[in-house]
Amino acid sequence: MVAVGEHLRSAEEFYKMGTTEYEEGKRSGDLLRMMEGCEKVFHAYVEASSALIQKRGFPEPESHAERAEILYKLGEKKIIEAGDAAFLYLHKYAYYDGRILPKVDESMKGVEETLKHIRRKAER
Repeated sequence: MVAVGEHLRSAEEFYKMGTTEYEEGKRSGDLLRMMEGCEKVFHAYVEASSALIQKRGFPEPESHAERAEILYKLGEKKIIEAGDAAFLYLHKYAYYDGRILPKVDESMKGVEETLKHIRRKAER
């Protein structure tokens, strides 16, 4: 089992790498780089939410649906919404379908806010 602190560090690293890769791809017109960046930002969400879930005493979820169920039990509606958007726009449309939709930037911002929120909660 990965420790809460490791999940958070990993989330931060994925977020930094992902946003950098996405922005560089955007500037150079490199769709593959943008896709890879989106997936890394999505993975940052997964790592951060895993940290919070473990911090609250739940086992690490095995699916996105299970992750949402646990977060719902924890009363974390905003984190679920950010995760739903990240799953759809960053993971599915951008990474798997190669479609960079306008909501990508908004979804990345939602992941960033989620990271900040979880970091504060994990420090308690």
